[in-house]
Amino acid sequence: MAAARGGIKRVLLPARNRKDYEDIPEEVRKGVAFTRLENVDEAIRAALLPKTSPAPAKMRPRAASGT
Repeated sequence: MAAARGGIKRVLLPARNRKDYEDIPEEVRKGVAFTRLENVDEAIRAALLPKTSPAPAKMRPRAASGT
């Protein structure tokens, strides 16, 4: 939510924090593109995308896995 208040439009979200995504209000999720990351290599690639690249797809909530 702080990212949205600060005008940030893209957030890199580590996979282990995906449970926190559900706590973000829907109106905030609509204004910010979230990129879920599984490892450091993905973080580096996502952070270094050229500005001409299309924005990453928004994260969609996953169904609960029961774990």
